[in-house]
Amino acid sequence: MRLKSTTGAALAVAALLATGACVSQDANEASSDSALSGSGAGADCTIDETVKIGAVFSLTEAAAFAGAYQQEGLALGFEELNAAGGITYEVIQEDDKTTVEDSVAAFEKLINRDKVSAIVGPTLSNMAFTTYTDAQSAGVPALGVSTTAEGIPEIGDYIFRASLPEEVALAASIPAAKESLGLTKVAVLYDSADEFTTSAFNTIKDVLNEEGIEIVAEETFETADTDFAAQLTNVLEAEPDAVILSALPGATVPLVKQARSLGIEAPIVGGNAFNSPVLVGALEDAAEGLIVGGAWSAAADTTGNAEFIAAYTEKYGRAPDQFAAQAYTAAYLIDQAIRADCDANREAIKDNLGQILEYDSILGPISIDEEGEVHQEPVVQIVRDGAFTLL
Repeated sequence: MRLKSTTGAALAVAALLATGACVSQDANEASSDSALSGSGAGADCTIDETVKIGAVFSLTEAAAFAGAYQQEGLALGFEELNAAGGITYEVIQEDDKTTVEDSVAAFEKLINRDKVSAIVGPTLSNMAFTTYTDAQSAGVPALGVSTTAEGIPEIGDYIFRASLPEEVALAASIPAAKESLGLTKVAVLYDSADEFTTSAFNTIKDVLNEEGIEIVAEETFETADTDFAAQLTNVLEAEPDAVILSALPGATVPLVKQARSLGIEAPIVGGNAFNSPVLVGALEDAAEGLIVGGAWSAAADTTGNAEFIAAYTEKYGRAPDQFAAQAYTAAYLIDQAIRADCDANREAIKDNLGQILEYDSILGPISIDEEGEVHQEPVVQIVRDGAFTLL
């Protein structure tokens, strides 16, 4: 069935997996548990059994800058839904330690041992390409909230994302930068060792070509690199109007700082990975003028956004970022999918997640189609005085 527009919010990462090991018969039977079917529908839905939702985020190591916010946003969303009544949710949180191996193990546990109805996560796209394949084989709906690389929804019909694809974010940020800065030539730097950043690089080239912007320097590096002098020297000599950067935060901070130290004053344009106050804080003055495209802004006048920011800040003692906002929204999207038929079984969630139409969230109206792809309007922001501001 198709879900009507409602208020709530959030985007989250949902992913499930069974690893290379066989999924147990018990795990498959969890997807058709009659106790997870209730009475009524929509706001009147009541399910007696506690609904288990798995979450796999990077809470430690390299991607913890995002995973910690995601954990908090998702927890807040389900806390609010539990208070509303009718359905009781239990979130089973796992830390994948920013490694594929731990992400696979976490998915296997949630699917086979915990028998969750759905999984949100993982934090990074390069892990999702492995874990989502197993989730698909196990018949477990997986909802990604930061899995923005090209090809994620194509993994299978149990795979969804509520995270704005990187190609959409960049397709918004580059034209916006061109219009505001008058760009005619740019330098492009990207991490050639990561699936997310190489996917983004392909999008960058396409968008630049469509906008008639010349690439005067194209430089690569690898995720673990810390010295970018050679690449940045070539960029400096090319004298671009702006630098387009596709990098994970771990490389972004030293790269941007070294660019400014070397004398590169051109604006730097990026995508989803830049949308974190942690990154802006780490960059300090070097963050000024950074232009990013993404899914959420604290300044946006969307339904429930001000209330979300206030509740999050009160609960956690810090302001939310895009990662928190998308995870928070994910809780509400899963709730909508369950309430559509008042059924928390895996198959019902899978059927209804792909029918969400213009759900009125803190991200703005958001839809998920039958192929698992999210549809929403992107926002473009610029860092001014150390804070994100709508461009």
